[in-house]
Amino acid sequence: MVIYFDVVFIINFLMNFTILWLVKLILKLNAGNLRFVAGALLGNLFLLEVFFPTGALLQTIPGKIIVSILMVLIAFYPLSFSEFIKALGFFYFVSFMVGGGAFALFYLINAERAFTGSLLVNNISVPWWILLVSSAFLFVFFKFMWPLIYRILSRDSFIVPMTILFGERQFKIKALIDTGNDLRDPISNYPVIIVEFSVLEDFFPQEIRTLMMKEPGENLEDITRAVSNSYWAARIRIIPFSSIGKNKGLMVGFKPDRVIINFDNKVYEIKNAVLGIYHKVLSPQGTYRALLNPELLIG
Repeated sequence: MVIYFDVVFIINFLMNFTILWLVKLILKLNAGNLRFVAGALLGNLFLLEVFFPTGALLQTIPGKIIVSILMVLIAFYPLSFSEFIKALGFFYFVSFMVGGGAFALFYLINAERAFTGSLLVNNISVPWWILLVSSAFLFVFFKFMWPLIYRILSRDSFIVPMTILFGERQFKIKALIDTGNDLRDPISNYPVIIVEFSVLEDFFPQEIRTLMMKEPGENLEDITRAVSNSYWAARIRIIPFSSIGKNKGLMVGFKPDRVIINFDNKVYEIKNAVLGIYHKVLSPQGTYRALLNPELLIG
C-alpha cells in the first residue's frame, strides 16, 4: 500500500485542529485560530518517525502525553491550573470519541473492503472521509443535540437554592442551571444570572423601581439619567442579548454584593456576577425564578 506523506500530514493536521476546536466549543474557551494552527501542527510531530527513527519515541505513551499537553497549552494559553486540567481531559475525551466513532463507522460499512485515500492508524487503513464524518457528527452533537438532551434530563435535578445578598437585604430563591444562558456583562465580562424582576424590585429605591418596570429599550436614557449621580451608577449594567424574534435586545442588570449557590453538596459564594432583570415569568409552575450561567459552578 502506498502512503503519501503530504496527504497523511494534511489529514492529521485537520483532525488535530478539529479536536482542539471541539474542546473550545464544549468548554467555551477563548482561543484564536492561529493558536489552533500551531497546536495542530505540533500534533503532527509523530510523523517525524517517517524520516527519523528517533521520532518513534513520540509514539510512546509518555511522548504522546507530552505532545498533547503542549498542544493544549499552545491552543488555549493562558489557563489556570483547573482550566488546563479540564481542557486536557476534554481533549482526550474528544480524541477518543473521534477515533472510536471512526472505527465503528468503518467496521459498520465493511471491514473487508479496500479503500483508497486512507489513513494508516496502527496498521489499520481508515478512510479519511470517515474521520471527517465522525468529527462532523461530534460537532453537531455537542453544538445542537447535547444542550437539548441536557435540559430534558437535568431540568429537575439542576434546580438549586440561591441567595442574593445586597447591603443588609437578602433573598432566597430557586434557580435553574441553564446551559443556554451564556450571557456576560460587556463591561466586566462577569457571567449574568437572569432573575425575575418581581424578585429584585425591593432592592431598588422607588424612583428607579418605577423606571425598571418598563422594558429597557423604552426608557434606557431615563434609567441612565436617574442613576448617573447616585450610588447605583457603579451597580447598574446594560446587557445586550439576542433571542428568538429579538436580534438586538437590551436587558438592565445590576451587580449584587454576593450570590450564594448550593449545588452538589458544595456552597459557591460568588462576587463576580451580574443579575439580569427579566420582566416576565421564567417558570409557569413557579419552580424556579432565575437562570444560572453554568460557568459560575466551574472551579
